[in-house]
Amino acid sequence: MKIIKQLNRKTVLRLGQAFLMFFVASSSMAKTVEVTEGLTVEVHEDVKGTYKFAHGFGLIYGPMPVARYLGAVEKMFPNANIQWQNIFTTSQQRDAMLSGSLHFGSCTPGPFFQALDKGVDWKWLQTTSGFDGYLMVRKDGPAKVENFIGTSMKMSPGPNTAQYFAIQEYLKKAGKDVHALDKNWANLPHPDAMQALIAGQLDGHFATSDFALRLEAEGMKKIASFIDIYGGLYPVGACAFTKTIKEHRQLAQGYADILRKVADWMNANPAKAAQVMSQSTGGKESAKNFEKYLQSSVYKSFTKDANLQAYGKSLHELGAIKRAPTNVNDVYAFPEYAGEKW
Repeated sequence: MKIIKQLNRKTVLRLGQAFLMFFVASSSMAKTVEVTEGLTVEVHEDVKGTYKFAHGFGLIYGPMPVARYLGAVEKMFPNANIQWQNIFTTSQQRDAMLSGSLHFGSCTPGPFFQALDKGVDWKWLQTTSGFDGYLMVRKDGPAKVENFIGTSMKMSPGPNTAQYFAIQEYLKKAGKDVHALDKNWANLPHPDAMQALIAGQLDGHFATSDFALRLEAEGMKKIASFIDIYGGLYPVGACAFTKTIKEHRQLAQGYADILRKVADWMNANPAKAAQVMSQSTGGKESAKNFEKYLQSSVYKSFTKDANLQAYGKSLHELGAIKRAPTNVNDVYAFPEYAGEKW
């Protein structure tokens, strides 16, 4: 009887320990919610407050507008007030952050590194995609970039954009003064610039991904591209001030996680992603066209190996920044997601 009682006590103790472990594990399991079929996110009910997010126009920002119009951030942070807006350039988004009217924005390498070099304390939060872009002119327009030099012809989208630095890199490789076209830029957003080019009111527009293909369909001709200049797609990512990331760590990590998941979901579901992208334009561009763009050579959703170090080196050689990036931790908010080719 004594042995049986001892065994019973041991059994009860083990059952109690097992129950406790199950209770702890169950209570620590993260709650998840389905955003859409094939896409779930963790729920963080303790994040509260108002947060402002922005991204640029068009397909190149892919996972950001898709996350926005799926309501993914809102579902992850149901007790936070999430506000979205479109802001044209990285530089304009930087200025919005400096004014305190924006928490999370979108970035391309040129303006991002230039601001970082000038003392703006911000980080590349998460790579989302890469794109090609075409410098488009009318059929009777210039035959090459060099034909703009010394003329009053104008091209968009403007200084301190990805396109601006790409043209500087083009001029450097062509043995020309990298500042030879600084006065030829006109700061116009893609929709306005496209119409101006077609109407003959603009001489060139360096359009990105879907905008480039639309202009090509309108009979415009290509005289340069990112792939021609850099040998690959130009990366895009989300960015935020270091202070914002530190003060709102859970929100920053969650947003980066959402963008990775959305990029994977877009690659696995191009037709559904195209429908959301069409919604982001208010139906002005069809889902059919977006599906074509998503599977074209001018765009790809990816979340690592953005090769920012190489773009930083290019900017340093152009004289646009004083110091090229040498440490992944100086650039990325979450270096563990940067990839080997950071």
